[in-house]
Amino acid sequence: MMHAPTLSVAGLLLLASAGSPRDGDGGWTDAETKQGVALAFRDDRVLAAREVRATADMAFSAEHVFSLVCDLTAYEGLIPGVEEATLIDGTSPGDYEVYLRYAPRFLVVAARDVVLRVRAGSETAGTLGCNWSEVADRLPEHSGSVRMPLLRGSWTIEPIDPARSRVVYQVAVKPGGHLPAWLVRRGALSTLPDVIAVVQQRLARSVTR
Repeated sequence: MMHAPTLSVAGLLLLASAGSPRDGDGGWTDAETKQGVALAFRDDRVLAAREVRATADMAFSAEHVFSLVCDLTAYEGLIPGVEEATLIDGTSPGDYEVYLRYAPRFLVVAARDVVLRVRAGSETAGTLGCNWSEVADRLPEHSGSVRMPLLRGSWTIEPIDPARSRVVYQVAVKPGGHLPAWLVRRGALSTLPDVIAVVQQRLARSVTR
């Protein structure tokens, strides 16, 4: 799986069931369309967190998109703010655990880190995808970092035709520490178009090689 974070952390982030966002459109509020990316959000009372969603069409096959976005071990240099992505266990992009560390955007904000369990698969027939959720107490916090208590997300990739796909990127995050809730909510939504743009740029470069 896994492109996120302005607080780089809040955006990733780069979501509401046991390990992934709930499917369907229940409770979603459309925000805006920016750079061709349709944005939406909803507040999850169980997680006590805001989920954000980006939907966009890409001129790449579903298999090509899946191989990039569902390999979270490659997120360093791909997803804005990710400065470390280390495989802990398993094999990407199937079923694996990965350690992610996000650089602070401002000097007054500490770096964040998290261990994620990533699983490939989609509940919708004919689509590809992956989902992830945080794993508590898997590794100790690194010095100078704040452990994120919640980071859940997913990519769903639907083939439009052999050369085009519709992608849905969904995420919910609690960055931990003492960041104001309003700042986390605003940052999470505003950075999604940047994640989609970076993914498309990387896909384009790989096609032209």
